[in-house]
Amino acid sequence: MQSLDPALVTLALEGLTAYRDRHELVYRRRADRPNEIWQADHTELDILITSAAGGKSDRPWLTIVIDDHSRAICGYSVFAGAPSAMKTALALRQAIWRRTDPAWAMCGIPDILHVDHGSGFTSHYLERTAIELRIRFIHSTVGRPQGRGKIERFFRTINTELLSTLPGHALLLQPHALLTESHLRVEENRRDVAERRAGHLVRHGRGVR
Repeated sequence: MQSLDPALVTLALEGLTAYRDRHELVYRRRADRPNEIWQADHTELDILITSAAGGKSDRPWLTIVIDDHSRAICGYSVFAGAPSAMKTALALRQAIWRRTDPAWAMCGIPDILHVDHGSGFTSHYLERTAIELRIRFIHSTVGRPQGRGKIERFFRTINTELLSTLPGHALLLQPHALLTESHLRVEENRRDVAERRAGHLVRHGRGVR
């Protein structure tokens, strides 16, 4: 038994999944410049929100588009309800359009967008968008998140270091400690104004080149 290859022992005793996790070689991409590779994904946030009028509290979702080279956040979308192609498109649109805020300058069109096989990333609408913008979509293997470590670490940081300090953190589960919808509306209104200004610039020939 001791003379056998440890990889074969793992495969025989623990199955294919354990073998892949421990012994299979994984190709790790490395972007050489900004906007070469982006990653996008959704996560359900560990925080409870409720409307200003009361009602049932719920956990919102966050969609993130992150640059693989710089780890800069290019775009995001916070929403209630299940992820969808439309929510993905909103985050991607924000990532592509040029900003008016010089403190958040990361934008453009990536060569590659690395995503999973969720319904928010497999629609015909997104496929057409990718073709028109010449973005190459790469879907990770089903059930195997290798290659998306940067965005997974960002989600963990958001949940453990940011949301844990806010009212409504889901792990506390205290009814009086809820993040209200009005908190989110302030940020959403700010983003709407910025996007309208960006749209005005694009219509007048000063958009992203």
